[in-house]
Amino acid sequence: MSDAGARPKIETFRGDWAELEQMMQVSWSSNREQPMRYTQQFLRSAFDYPGSNIDLAPSIYSGETLKAFVGGFPRTARLWGRPVRLLLNSFLTASLEARKSGYGLILWRALLDRAEKAGYQGIINFCVQGDEMNEMMPAVARLFRLNTQQIYTVEYLSRFLRPAEARELLPASDLEIELFCELAAEIVDNVPLARTWTYAEAEWQCRNRCDAISASLKEGGHRGMLTGYAMEAGTPTTRVAMLEDLFWGDLDDSQRRALLKNFLDAAAARQCQVVSCPVLGYSSVETLTATGFRRSHRVLHTYLTLWNDQTPRQVSSIYVDVV
Repeated sequence: MSDAGARPKIETFRGDWAELEQMMQVSWSSNREQPMRYTQQFLRSAFDYPGSNIDLAPSIYSGETLKAFVGGFPRTARLWGRPVRLLLNSFLTASLEARKSGYGLILWRALLDRAEKAGYQGIINFCVQGDEMNEMMPAVARLFRLNTQQIYTVEYLSRFLRPAEARELLPASDLEIELFCELAAEIVDNVPLARTWTYAEAEWQCRNRCDAISASLKEGGHRGMLTGYAMEAGTPTTRVAMLEDLFWGDLDDSQRRALLKNFLDAAAARQCQVVSCPVLGYSSVETLTATGFRRSHRVLHTYLTLWNDQTPRQVSSIYVDVV
């Protein structure tokens, strides 16, 4: 950019994954919270989600150097009983030297514009409590005259894992993916905002995503399933298993404990040292707290923006991936 005061040109992400990983790590290292460490493999995998489109990744460059990035990911859901196409806003980052430039805000607005043009009905944002974007969100919504509401606060449960030898894990089977779809469908009617799944999306979630972890249990006519993924966080780096889908199905207490143990064993086999689970209200966490999970200090605020004269409102529970 030759002119320091000129409005930056918004481009589409060029696919320079290694540079994006590096920019995120450097920029987020100054955050108050322990930063998540998204590898280029993890980021590539996120865009392999069925229906994802690199056009929903507006970016800002200075010459060949990436200065800011945001990604939008399609999610089909039911909102208060009605089907809705939403975009999940994630990975919003400005390089360390550009953090005071307003680039993040410019890209956030650009993603909303692209989402609306592409036919989405709204967008979900998760903001870390205490971070700059969370403090700015209400003012930003007023500035752009958006129907934006903080609808839910996400807390986390976590626990340490005992070390285990690394071993190869079998990928989720076709039958497990079908079970996942069945169990997910059972919760939709009871949750105000709940994502729905195609088979291809469930296959990505359970089997194809980067470092997927899943565990299922069928016993005595009862069935349940837990899924998640492994990633890195913090400095020094800690290997974390994110427990994402809590599908207890119709398992009894002892069966729930057995299912959870299977998931924890799989996470330990992936060399995870900690397992963390967002509390979203759609599923009981009693089995987690009974087996050593405790509240962590990490808190996210969920913001929903809707257009077409729809107004978001607070909800008692949500079922959507938190990234």
